[in-house]
Amino acid sequence: MDLPERYAIDGDAMDGGMATVFKCHDRILERPVALKVMPRRFKTRRLNDELQALYTIRSKHVVQVFDVCVDNTSVGIVQEFVDGKDLFSTDIAPSSADDFLFILWQIASGISDIHAAGLIHRDIKPNNMKVDQEGILKIFDFGLAREDGPAAATVGFVGTVGFSAPEQYVAGTQFTQSIDIFAFGATALYFGTQSLCAELSAEPPSAFASNPFLSLPFTIPTDVADTLFACMAHLPSNRPKMSAVCQTIEKHLLFNRHRALVVLNGKPSYLDKDNTSVSLTFGSIAGVKIEYDGLLFKVTNVAGDVFVNNAAVAVGDALPGACVLTLGGPERRATQRAYVTFDLSNPEIIA
Repeated sequence: MDLPERYAIDGDAMDGGMATVFKCHDRILERPVALKVMPRRFKTRRLNDELQALYTIRSKHVVQVFDVCVDNTSVGIVQEFVDGKDLFSTDIAPSSADDFLFILWQIASGISDIHAAGLIHRDIKPNNMKVDQEGILKIFDFGLAREDGPAAATVGFVGTVGFSAPEQYVAGTQFTQSIDIFAFGATALYFGTQSLCAELSAEPPSAFASNPFLSLPFTIPTDVADTLFACMAHLPSNRPKMSAVCQTIEKHLLFNRHRALVVLNGKPSYLDKDNTSVSLTFGSIAGVKIEYDGLLFKVTNVAGDVFVNNAAVAVGDALPGACVLTLGGPERRATQRAYVTFDLSNPEIIA
């Protein structure tokens, strides 16, 4: 196509599915960019879908669109260039649970951002995402993206065998963001095993006899394995939200990195991996013990009436990130009740 003067092609053409992709140099901003070129006559609706999707999303884990170029025969999308390898590459195959979970958390974060924008990617798979030189994963190729809502329905099968949800094989089926969640689970299983299993290769995919995430080459936490398996549930309503998947993975990546400040009568106490428990009492009226297990801050002992944000506390309850504990029941006078503030710092996963 006829490129604006600011862009210079810098490399051979690459296959981009429904388009041809070139690495280019942006002469003005002095940076590499990816130019995705599609014929104007070729499924213009899908091109518009891709542009709309990419303009809407702002995510560290989704490629960003910078510009659009149009001539008489072609349309070019100028977007962020990701210098890295996709998840089909054995070079980035996970060698430990932490490696595995770190990549999955980035994929889940990107899909969660896509869904927060009200969109469906509809073709999540290992080669539609790359890990750059800094270890940052980016999702791309929105050529099949659609807005979530009444217009999102299958006309015929459009997707990738091995990573498409069962409902994508049924013409006229109303589909939702849950198809991305199924594809995430399938991608996670491929990434963990470095192979595509028979159940996912079937058209449509068949049900699993047992949880395959419990048989990876490395051991992952049971709740993570159960969550990943639930992503591939045949009934879309049984699949978890992507934001919930993120949270489940995240808490394990942040194991032993949380810190909470607990204040009673102006006296602060800190809970973390080095100081895992604190006991708080208010005379003979009430008391509570809180312990940190590396993942959550849980109530392990209660004496008298203790409330969190006005709800009664029981042993085993996990405290929310910021709350007020009240020692003493509501029938008591103000002088017979004490208040404890609990504030949890929010460590971040660096990606």
